[in-house]
Amino acid sequence: MAVPHRLRFSANYRRYTPEMAAALVRISASLGEIRGARVLPAIADQLRVSARVGTVHYSNLIEGNELPVIEASRAARGELAPDTRAKMELVNYVAALDFIDDRVADRAELTPDLLKTLHGITTRGLGRDDDPHFKPHHEGEWRDGVAVVVDRLTEQVMHEGPPHGEVPDRMESMFEWLAARVGRQDEPPYILAGVMHYGITDVHPFADGNGRVARLFQVLLLMLTGVLPGRMFSFERYYAEDRGAYYGALRSVRQRTLNMESWLHYFLAGLVEEYERVAATVEDLSTLVSGDGAPLRLSASQERALTTLRIEGRREFTRREYEKAANVARSAAGDDLRELVQHDVLRVRGAGTGTRYAFATATGGRSSSRGRPPRWTEAVIERELRAFVASQGAWPSRAEFHEAGVGPLYTAASRRGGIGRWRKLLGY
Repeated sequence: MAVPHRLRFSANYRRYTPEMAAALVRISASLGEIRGARVLPAIADQLRVSARVGTVHYSNLIEGNELPVIEASRAARGELAPDTRAKMELVNYVAALDFIDDRVADRAELTPDLLKTLHGITTRGLGRDDDPHFKPHHEGEWRDGVAVVVDRLTEQVMHEGPPHGEVPDRMESMFEWLAARVGRQDEPPYILAGVMHYGITDVHPFADGNGRVARLFQVLLLMLTGVLPGRMFSFERYYAEDRGAYYGALRSVRQRTLNMESWLHYFLAGLVEEYERVAATVEDLSTLVSGDGAPLRLSASQERALTTLRIEGRREFTRREYEKAANVARSAAGDDLRELVQHDVLRVRGAGTGTRYAFATATGGRSSSRGRPPRWTEAVIERELRAFVASQGAWPSRAEFHEAGVGPLYTAASRRGGIGRWRKLLGY
């Protein structure tokens, strides 16, 4: 049976605004750098682990799950017991990412039933008979009641979805719209991902878990269309670090009479940030451990430790932190560190129990492959952040960085460890 015309899905935006075009060019350039980089297996493995943990942690943080990132790391390693609802959410999210990997390997067709299966995995065991909103029969099925999103702080209604009886037809139409464009390959997958991300949250087809499923589906779509090489990406931090901006961008579509341009500008800006972060990290780490012309051929433990510490955004670290990152005993860690210091990969700071080790330069003792040192060094970012934040009196939002003309500073800080890391470092 055909979907009634009034329930058919459409996406209202210009193809393409100058902001969209500029973002697509930057994403394409970063993707080219990532695909052309010499990425060693250890680097790719560590980047995948880091991205997986970040995805699990930040996507659930958006929804109010306050468990620390160490728990997300345990969930990603299969070591977290789902003995509370919060832990179950993390474990389920890992299972959903595994499901996505399997579907990408199978070249699965994108259908409403696939989305329902993804939802069922994400919410498995979360339904409760005594919960008035999310019961066991809601797991993996369209909602059978109203969909109202309420701001937890103000208790104001932020969004109300269409009647539950319309959900099947609306979702069927949305996936027909997507299939037509994926098949013709006449629209960038980044735009399609943004439209579907919004569409799922707008219809709110499930009784709970809509935001998580929308973000997971975004990843699935980008992986299936071949533009997320190596599973090294985690877009969720962009949304989690300023949830107000995320929800505001989603609400802007209805405020602008269903025009999606403002949302797509926000969405693509997040993709740009993550693609450029991964490109910069890959280049940095490839230079650090390549051994091509370097004074030292790194051992497996040295490569593993330095890659892990670099991805975490560490400027300095202790022997015990190196030991943990390298997964070696104390004596082996000491031998590794002495060799790295001797070859000027690391420098010693302090003495005795206060001894710390720091990377010799921003690129591990070698100049950038582009032939010039990066402008945004750790020291420059810290200095500029301290000055700007002090002038604001409190930590600014992403929008305030851009309104003040220091958007590149925000982007640089995001690439080097994330805004959360810098807030903590500067005491905010």
